[in-house]
Amino acid sequence: MVGWRVNRGLPALSEYQTPTPDRYWFGAKPEKVLSLVGPKAEALIPKINAAVKRYPWANEYTVFPGPNSNTFPTWIGLQVPELNLDMPFSAIGSGYADNE
Repeated sequence: MVGWRVNRGLPALSEYQTPTPDRYWFGAKPEKVLSLVGPKAEALIPKINAAVKRYPWANEYTVFPGPNSNTFPTWIGLQVPELNLDMPFSAIGSGYADNE
């Protein structure tokens, strides 16, 4: 999820994969909120992919209150409860998904 894409008429949601997804962002160190490996992760991949395709704000991005880059994983977690994803309170925009 990147807001500058919306300003260029592109969707905020992109399948572009960077070689370093967990890099510093504007000086902020990334924080791991979930880690799954093995058969459990493999079993959830189809559910996650299906939820990504249904993401309702793929063409929107607003820093506050959302939808933003924190709204996206929160929404996926709501669609795939088996992830047991608990976004931190400090993830601004994560509550946006709860309101829909």
